[in-house]
Amino acid sequence: MILFSLSWDTQKRSISLKWNRFLSLGLENGKVLMKTLKIPIPFGFKQKRIHFLIRWVYLKEAFSFLKKWKLKKMEGTFSLPDPMMNGLLYGWVSGLQTGKGDRKIHVTINFLGENRFSGEAVISPKAFFNHLKRWILILLRERRARRS
Repeated sequence: MILFSLSWDTQKRSISLKWNRFLSLGLENGKVLMKTLKIPIPFGFKQKRIHFLIRWVYLKEAFSFLKKWKLKKMEGTFSLPDPMMNGLLYGWVSGLQTGKGDRKIHVTINFLGENRFSGEAVISPKAFFNHLKRWILILLRERRARRS
């Protein structure tokens, strides 16, 4: 099965959505990038402010969409300004990581003030397109309601 993959990296300031390593769409350093077979495609558009109200329907759909993603790998380091909270977080994370050794999740707590995360999550095309279809139908219904 060909999966959709969402990758993020806070050091590179990038986030991308890939499908079968053939087509990718992402943001890197504030620029929109679209690639086919790792060849950049010129992608020009005018930025337009979009205003929409956050309604319960949107939040419910977003949460149900997030539940479908499977975390493939994640690594990073996290730090808070308070050393006591860092110590508590360190204890919690070390306790959670000892429970499941087969996962590719490596999160550490440091005391140096360094924050960095990178990872990848995947979703099946069937679930992706089902949620996309539901969102489009919700937006069309709302647009129809505004016109009348």
